[in-house]
Amino acid sequence: MRKRGLGPLTYGSVAQPWGRGAAAGGFVFLSGIDGVTDEQGRPVHGVAAQTRVTLDRVRALLADAGAGMDDIVQLDQYVADPAERMAYMRARDAWLSQHAPRLLDERSYASLLIFPGLATPAMRVEIRAVAYVG
Repeated sequence: MRKRGLGPLTYGSVAQPWGRGAAAGGFVFLSGIDGVTDEQGRPVHGVAAQTRVTLDRVRALLADAGAGMDDIVQLDQYVADPAERMAYMRARDAWLSQHAPRLLDERSYASLLIFPGLATPAMRVEIRAVAYVG
């Protein structure tokens, strides 16, 4: 399979300046996904709420590309503030227990990085994902 772009990324009616990602060789590569705004463009405040919105978007984008959460082989997680790391992990694990319990049980996903230089000061979380669909 040749590489194919997954198209533009939009949150509600707002097109983002980067794309969704790409698919190639049985893999799906998602760009950095955030949860700064909801689908109507309203601000989402706090690391827990942004985590839920971000993971909902990751799941939807993977589905659009023919993959699911259980197909994830790498999950790069970026949190802006080390003080928010535990709140992020609690929100992530609660979301995964409901929507991707196998992935939560495997703990096969990758990095959790503290990265204060996320795209905007309002952004608390960003996630990039790689899934393998064969």
